[in-house]
Amino acid sequence: MRPLVLIAATVFVISCGTALTGFCVSKGPSLVVDSRSFDFGSVPSDFRIIHIYKIKNGGNETLHITKLEPNCDCTTASIKDTLIKPGDSTDLRLVFVTRDYYGTTNKKLAIRSNDTEKPVYEIEYISNIDYFHKLHTSDPKYLTFLQGQQDKSIKLINGSNEPVSFELYKEPDTIFTVDRVSGKVNSEGNEILNIAINKNLRPGTFYTNFTVVYNTEPPLRLTIPIKVVRF
Repeated sequence: MRPLVLIAATVFVISCGTALTGFCVSKGPSLVVDSRSFDFGSVPSDFRIIHIYKIKNGGNETLHITKLEPNCDCTTASIKDTLIKPGDSTDLRLVFVTRDYYGTTNKKLAIRSNDTEKPVYEIEYISNIDYFHKLHTSDPKYLTFLQGQQDKSIKLINGSNEPVSFELYKEPDTIFTVDRVSGKVNSEGNEILNIAINKNLRPGTFYTNFTVVYNTEPPLRLTIPIKVVRF
């Protein structure tokens, strides 16, 4: 019986280095991204939209992010920390300007690091610019908060003859709050969301957004850009 136990243990160790890699700490620095792709869905033209990716070091040595390379001038990117200790994570903020684009776009950003297995790691972001579904949309399609404006509402519209549920994806910032993150829109009806800006924002111009996912088949996504100006 003992040889059988030893054989089983040996197989486990080998598997840990291959099929079960996700459960083991990699040797050296290892770049791990929470999602390799993000879909903004439908977005209006000539707006600045953002997405924050979570970058983690899944290895046992310090991860050094050396360069961020977007594949077009329409995108800028910044990372909170370029040196990430083993087990730690940081935020990568991507800003995409939709001006000069129409229809489906697929852009990429290359992350260069000292990860020897994947020294260049590409993430992508998808959008459908200025194309909105006729039955499942919003009014308005973007929000601007000028000085003194604190609260606004937006209608989620369902023009079909069937009720549809929805979910919201909010970027992890503190610029605004929304009164709910999911719900249902009745057939040929609408639901109102209330957006409130953080009263403690410092002076400046802030850009953010949230994404609405209509649980249709297939799911429909649309991103609502938000611009806030404070003096």
